[in-house]
Order: sequence, then structure tokens, then C-alpha cells
Amino acid sequence: MADGGASNMILLVTSLLICGAASGILLQSWTQTASSVGTNQEQLALDSKTKVTLSGDLAKTVFNSIDDRIDIFVQNSGSSILDENEFGAFVEGQSASVVVPTPEFLNGATSWSPGVVAKYTLQIDSGYNTGDELRLTVVVATITSGGVVGSDSVTEVIKLG
Repeated sequence: MADGGASNMILLVTSLLICGAASGILLQSWTQTASSVGTNQEQLALDSKTKVTLSGDLAKTVFNSIDDRIDIFVQNSGSSILDENEFGAFVEGQSASVVVPTPEFLNGATSWSPGVVAKYTLQIDSGYNTGDELRLTVVVATITSGGVVGSDSVTEVIKLG
């Protein structure tokens, strides 16, 4: 009878150790999952505050046919500050390079705050002529906030003028 009690005690202690280890692993996993969900919530919140629109006369986009360059005006229409260096543009699905890395902010602004319009000059593929209609896509990102970055994009048809 003494042997039965000792073996039961060993099984009980072993079971408690295994349950303790399993609960530690589950708690660690839950903490990582909760942290990941929190980061995703912050990302979604910042994305919802990030908005960009093309402004100016899209039916008469300034076009330099000698250098194959266009001037576009992009407005921060969201409520977060955009990073002017995190900017991308695509014309007819092809990447367009920014001629001057830092845009010109209109009305004396010094940062791309909500409501501010930035002027970018883009180098596009050759072969386009005045009057051509092109699909322009612009992608922007916010300044990092709390370890996350918001982003937005807009696609419009422009006419070279």
C-alpha cells in the first residue's frame, strides 16, 4: 500500500509540473498575441487618419515634353502628418522618379501637415504628348507614430496640358 501512495504522489507532482509549464507557455503565447493585436489596432487607427488627394487641374497637368516631366499637386487631406520623403508615384503602372527629392510646400508651410499641398515634379517615360490621358497613382506614408506608419494611395486620370 505504501508503494501505491508514493507512485500516486509522484504522478500528482509530475502532473502539476507539466500543467505549470503548459500554463507558462500559454500565458507567453497569449501575451504575444495580445501585443500583436494591439499593434494591428494602432496600425488600423493610423491608416484611417491618413488620406491623400490629388489637387489642381487634373485636366491640364503641367507637362514639359522636352524633359518628359510633370508637376503634380498632392494634398494631405487626412489628420496625420505625412512624411514627404516617403512618397511614390506610378504613371500608367510604371514607376515615376521624383526629380527633386524634397517637395515644395504651398502657402509657406514647412511640413506636410493636414491640409497642406505639396508640389512634386516627376520624371515619366518618354513617348507621351500634350493631350494624352494617363493613369496616375500616388502612395504616401505618415511619420512614424508609436512604432507604426500609416499609408494611403490615390489613383486618378490626368490629362497632360
